[in-house]
Amino acid sequence: MVKTHMLKIDLSKCTKCGSCERVCPGYVIEVEDSGAVDKYPEDCIDCGHCVAVCPANAIINERMDQAGFPDIEDPGITFDAFNHLARNRRSTRRFKKEPVSQADMEKILESVRYAPTGQNAQELEYLVINDPARIAMIREAMAKQFKMLQSLLKYLYGVAVLALGKKEARSYKSSLARTMANWAKGREAGEDPFLRTAPTILVIHSGEKTFMVKTDAGIAGYHVMLAAETLGIGTVWLGFHQVFCGMMGSMRKVSLVPKGHAVLASIGLGYPAIKYKRNVYRRPVKSRIVGSGET
Repeated sequence: MVKTHMLKIDLSKCTKCGSCERVCPGYVIEVEDSGAVDKYPEDCIDCGHCVAVCPANAIINERMDQAGFPDIEDPGITFDAFNHLARNRRSTRRFKKEPVSQADMEKILESVRYAPTGQNAQELEYLVINDPARIAMIREAMAKQFKMLQSLLKYLYGVAVLALGKKEARSYKSSLARTMANWAKGREAGEDPFLRTAPTILVIHSGEKTFMVKTDAGIAGYHVMLAAETLGIGTVWLGFHQVFCGMMGSMRKVSLVPKGHAVLASIGLGYPAIKYKRNVYRRPVKSRIVGSGET
């Protein structure tokens, strides 16, 4: 369906500065002698940049809520403050029992709506699971999958050695054995090697298949983690849950993922049971900066 003209441009206010034309990612707007014109509305992705940049407040996008365009405020965050936030974030693997409060979860979800998405597609959906009974079902389902993997690796160890190499195959075998042993030994005491005792699970999913949707989910997931950090909430990326949901419909079903949707990220959240005292070391990034005169 061809999009109709939904940009309302008040030519009596338009100064013909060209800012809207320069920021438009789809080259929808052109500035003519009379002022700015949305010449190609079918290519508009509703990013809102033209509304946000106009110094004369001459543009309105009728598909968007104008109350969602408040004046920009300086957040007062220095680079050092942001770096402290990023370094303070740890993958939490021991949580208190109470789930994330509804008020805190609503703050996180309100924040992540502003995470960027490719072509402004905004295709991601967010499922919050706080129900202890449902989380227990997911944990049991994951335990069965780990047990199956352990059995497969035991009987196909030779194949794994050929595919992964002896060192890597031995590492996987040992890790699976330790995980299942700890589960069997500490299950009644609340040991949880699968969901890491997280009392809240946030599943990011989508029924769309646009080429950037996986990247969008990764960006959104990290946005969630940083937002949670400011509220004193710990997070951990539940990689195995994400992978198992991608492999098995039964895991998606028990995790309440809508039919036809792919799980793109799974994050455990909660209030940390352990408080770290120091930041940790990370190796310097491998980088290369190409300047003038370099190739």
